[in-house]
Amino acid sequence: MFTKNHLLILIFFFVVQCGYEIVNQKELNQFYIKSFELEGEKRLDHKIKQNILFYAKDTNKTAFNIKIKTNKSKSILEKNIKNEIVKYQIKINSITEIYNFETGKFLTDTFSEKGDYFVGSKNIDTMNNEKKLIEDLTKRISEKILKKLRSI
Repeated sequence: MFTKNHLLILIFFFVVQCGYEIVNQKELNQFYIKSFELEGEKRLDHKIKQNILFYAKDTNKTAFNIKIKTNKSKSILEKNIKNEIVKYQIKINSITEIYNFETGKFLTDTFSEKGDYFVGSKNIDTMNNEKKLIEDLTKRISEKILKKLRSI
């Protein structure tokens, strides 16, 4: 049968051959943003812009112009028996226009995220829940835009 050494060698081969590959971080940051134009929800646009600029480097050769128009809608998702609001839903749409100076490509894409949050026992709890959700949704949209920039 198998001894402990045989088992360790077998596990080692499975782990080594799993196909896991370390991503080279330098290859992910191969762009910089020449200019940003923001329309719509200024606070949301600013958060998305900052999330994208965190990964952009001025020394890279691939330059982009980005125009982002973001809007947010808030709707009631659930009410209780007393007809009190229990849950809200927020949907964020971001229409993004990207121009790549190197290739001359112009892309327009729409990124959407939605989520819901509960009404808290205090007004401040409800506001914090909403703020946390908006932050999460803008982060997800930023990640989608970054993924698009890296694929161009």
